[in-house]
Amino acid sequence: MNKPAIQSVANAFSILEYVLGCSMISEGTELADIAKRFGMQKTTVRNMMQTLEYCGYIRRTARGVYCAGEKCAMLSKAGLFAGQLREHSLAFLKQAAEKTGESFILTTLFNGQRLIVASVSGNSIISVNPEAVEREQKYNYARVTRRLLLACASPSERENFIALNGLPPENHWPEAHAGRNAMDAELETIRQQGYCEAPDTGNFYALAVPVFDSGNRFLAALGVYAPAFRADNAKKELLAETLRETAVSIQTNL
Repeated sequence: MNKPAIQSVANAFSILEYVLGCSMISEGTELADIAKRFGMQKTTVRNMMQTLEYCGYIRRTARGVYCAGEKCAMLSKAGLFAGQLREHSLAFLKQAAEKTGESFILTTLFNGQRLIVASVSGNSIISVNPEAVEREQKYNYARVTRRLLLACASPSERENFIALNGLPPENHWPEAHAGRNAMDAELETIRQQGYCEAPDTGNFYALAVPVFDSGNRFLAALGVYAPAFRADNAKKELLAETLRETAVSIQTNL
C-alpha cells in the first residue's frame, strides 16, 4: 500500500509515535514543536492532541507539555503478550500441570477488564477447568487471580477496573464489602504477603502468585486450581512451589 486510506489516522499515529519518542528522552514535547515537525496548522494539531488525550494515549504535564499517557503502558503489555510471551507461558503452564496433575491459568488486566492469557487443565481424571471457573462472571471478585491482579496493579489500572466493574458484592468478598477502605486494606494484605489463597469453598482449592517482567514490574497473575479433596498440606506446598517456579520461568524468558 503506497498511501494510507485515511490520512488523518496515519497522521495521528505518527504524532503519537513522536510524542512517545520525546517522552523517552525528555519531559515530552509542545504543541508548536509538533506542528512544526509535521508541517501542520496548530489548530489541527491541537484537535488531534485533545482526541488522543481524551482516549488516554497522551497526557499534559503541569506545564502543558505533551507526553505518554496511561494507555501507552497497555499497548506495551499487549505487544509483549502478542509476541512470544503467550507461547512461552503456555509451555510453562503445561509443565506445571504435568508435574502436579492440577490446572493452571495466567490472567492479566487490560483496559479495565481481566483477560485469560493461557490456561491448562490438569491431567488427573478429576480436575478443575480453570477457564470455566474464571469465566463465571457472577464471581467477579471471588477468584484469587482477580484479587491478586487488583492488589498488584498500578493505581490507574485498579481505578479503571473498579470504575467499570464496581465494588464487590457482599457474597463475593465479605471482608471487602464494607467500603473502599475495607477493600484497599484487603488488597494491601494480599500485596504484602505476595500471594492470594482462596477461602475454603468445599469444592476446590485455589492459589495465585504475581508474575513480573524483566524490570520487576507487575505483569500478570498466575493461578492454580485443584479439587478440594486432593488439597492436603503436602499438595498445597507442592502447588505453591510450582507456582513460584513457573512465575520465575515466565519472567526469565521475557
